[in-house]
Amino acid sequence: MQGRKAIPTQLKIVKGTHRPHRDKDVPPPSTLKPVPPSWLNQRAKMIFHHMVRRLDDLGLASRSHTEAIALLACRMEEVERYDKLMNKQGYVYASVNTRGEKVIKVRPEILLRKDAAKQVQSLLTEFGLTPASAQKVGTKKVTKKKNEFEGY
Repeated sequence: MQGRKAIPTQLKIVKGTHRPHRDKDVPPPSTLKPVPPSWLNQRAKMIFHHMVRRLDDLGLASRSHTEAIALLACRMEEVERYDKLMNKQGYVYASVNTRGEKVIKVRPEILLRKDAAKQVQSLLTEFGLTPASAQKVGTKKVTKKKNEFEGY
């Protein structure tokens, strides 16, 4: 089913376009903090905890989002790994074609890194952790100033 992408209720409230009668019943996210899955390697677990702290600052750290955070951490770790590999081995390599000529080719790790980075960007946007997506969601915590004349 195609159509417009659903806008989160919180975003509608911030924009002032929220209409409660149009809301769909969505289960509330868990209030428990996410725990990294066992299949993540050590570096990915460190990234997972870092991302949970960042999401907690925004009030979005929920065990309901564990799998998405784990995927984000896993792909971020892959980007790091491919960067280290390319910095060590270079971005291109020499090969010989069928005619015996020397040909310079791009390392396959570059495409793997590109795909991982693209998914990282997408997941960061989903969580509102990019500058543009943070502005859309309005993640700044607003503190209301006390009115000294209130109550008179």
